[in-house]
Amino acid sequence: FGQVIVGAPGSGKTTFSRGVKDFLNSIERPTVIVNLDPGNDVLPYEAAVNIMDLISLDEVMDELQLGPNGGLIYCVEYMEKNLDWLKEQLEQHCKDQYVLFDCPGQVEIYTHHTSMRNILAAFNDWGWQLCVVHLVDAHHCSDASKFVAASLMSLASMTMLELPHVNILSKIDLVQRLGRLDFNLDYYTSGYELARLPELLSKKEGVHKVAEQEGHAAASKSVLVEAQNRLRRFETAIANVVDDFSLVNFIPTSINDKDTIAYACRVIDKANGYLYSIGKQIDGDTQGIGRALELDDILELIEERYIFDPDDPYDEHSSGTEEEES
Repeated sequence: FGQVIVGAPGSGKTTFSRGVKDFLNSIERPTVIVNLDPGNDVLPYEAAVNIMDLISLDEVMDELQLGPNGGLIYCVEYMEKNLDWLKEQLEQHCKDQYVLFDCPGQVEIYTHHTSMRNILAAFNDWGWQLCVVHLVDAHHCSDASKFVAASLMSLASMTMLELPHVNILSKIDLVQRLGRLDFNLDYYTSGYELARLPELLSKKEGVHKVAEQEGHAAASKSVLVEAQNRLRRFETAIANVVDDFSLVNFIPTSINDKDTIAYACRVIDKANGYLYSIGKQIDGDTQGIGRALELDDILELIEERYIFDPDDPYDEHSSGTEEEES
């Protein structure tokens, strides 16, 4: 059993891998990490298997005069052609272990290129029961355009990789750094009615006011307004595609918050089947994950710990209203 941890650069894959490993080992589930990122030469953990023993992105870029993206595609294709080496390493170092696969950050290998899908299909043929864990940085919630794009990327990787899939909003403890969210947290985690985000943007002050402040001519202002309107229509179309599939939702986590990690691990255990493999579980693990909170409890906990601001008049008013109702 294991998790394939993917996501855009900076979404926290390596930190998430290390944190989940520490958590699972603490509840007596033997867990190791396999590094599948040929460009990650500074690991904050001890890798049971390191793909850099087979191929290195820096060496590929130097020898073949490729850029970072082209070099990574070459490395992934090389990995696909050397699956025998990878299978031997996994059998030697990961037997009877729960495995976290720390993957590269370039999203095109999950949304367009087929090599990673073929590698994961080989894992499935070898008897591995895996769940793809796709990390999206929670700060995207504060930018409607970014969140729509991140949701589309999540959907693309779900349909491309063809494995059980769990989407994670990582670094949820930092979500308020860029300002108040336009909607409650449960809106972003549910993935429903995504088209409301572009509609909200079109109502806010945007290009119209900027054009006036900067003294643009009427013709120039008209061009800017039309460009903004086209962008909103495009974002709405993307949001409708994501809504039509009804596949994308998110689990909020902070690697420093064991309650959120416990809930995420329980959902992942259901997705890859670990939860139902009683023979593979031990008492400590069953108790540790079994006490995980439900999603509504997690959302309330996150609101209280990381989003509620006692100095914000709106939050203060909301809190007082809830207390009066209770």
